[in-house]
Amino acid sequence: MRATKQADPLYVIFEQHLYNFQDSEADRKTFIGQVIDDYLTHLRKLKIVIPQSLEVPVIEELAAQVNVMLVKKIYGFHSIQEFQKKIPTALKKKTRTQYTKLARKAG
Repeated sequence: MRATKQADPLYVIFEQHLYNFQDSEADRKTFIGQVIDDYLTHLRKLKIVIPQSLEVPVIEELAAQVNVMLVKKIYGFHSIQEFQKKIPTALKKKTRTQYTKLARKAG
């Protein structure tokens, strides 16, 4: 029996932002905030509610996770933009497809 491997929605959203969004003015904090906002929107579409009393700690934890993912992905590059210049077009398209499927599932 073959288990279906499902991608982590946070990671799919992170990759979509990293590979395909073009905001050269965004700093690291803004980038992380955009990923988290998109992820929280995704959770709301799935009718997953984060209690207001836990919202701040959850966002802080998500920010830490996204920061770690970002550091690991762009290691050796000085900026997100420098990293994006080296990404193959095929990888950008694959990521966009995964992101679209994720949005459809939630939609």
